[in-house]
Amino acid sequence: MKAKIKKLTPSAKKTAVKSGTLKAAKAPVKKISKPAKKIPAAKVAITEKPTSSALESIRQEVAALRTHLVKSMAPVTTGTLEEVDALRRVLNDLMEARMNDVISELVGIRNTAASCGGEARRVTEQMDTLLSDLGAMKFEAERLEHVDPLIHTVTREISDSHLPDGVVTETIRPGFHTGRGIVVAKALVAVNRRS
Repeated sequence: MKAKIKKLTPSAKKTAVKSGTLKAAKAPVKKISKPAKKIPAAKVAITEKPTSSALESIRQEVAALRTHLVKSMAPVTTGTLEEVDALRRVLNDLMEARMNDVISELVGIRNTAASCGGEARRVTEQMDTLLSDLGAMKFEAERLEHVDPLIHTVTREISDSHLPDGVVTETIRPGFHTGRGIVVAKALVAVNRRS
């Protein structure tokens, strides 16, 4: 025969457990196990009492790491300096090109003022000073010099039988070049043409 299990109220269960007539049912216990932490070998060696051989091996390892670091950083430093130098050259060229453009525009303004005459002469002198401060140098064609199309623009022709053909007879307007010799404004000249 089967024994009948009597259902008890919670307060009756507590009383029965206290008196010992009823044994408390044990709830299943979940075991929570954490894996043991692994301590790196280097830390174990340091936490233990260091011996002279352990200290010597650590010093050797540090020296080897230092040497490796110096060797690995050398190419990066060299490459970086080369890149900086290349960037400087590019920026210098860009700045010079921009300065040449500015000088060219200022020469145009100066030449416009020079063509007005009268009171514009003072403006022309100020522009010449400004251009000189920016590094532009004024040049004029020498009389009887052969015409060079790279630095001269012929605006007038004169026929003189006493002068050789194709030489400058006078400078109508000076030209300008930079310190590196880049012509930003050609000199306007009159040339002799024998007929």
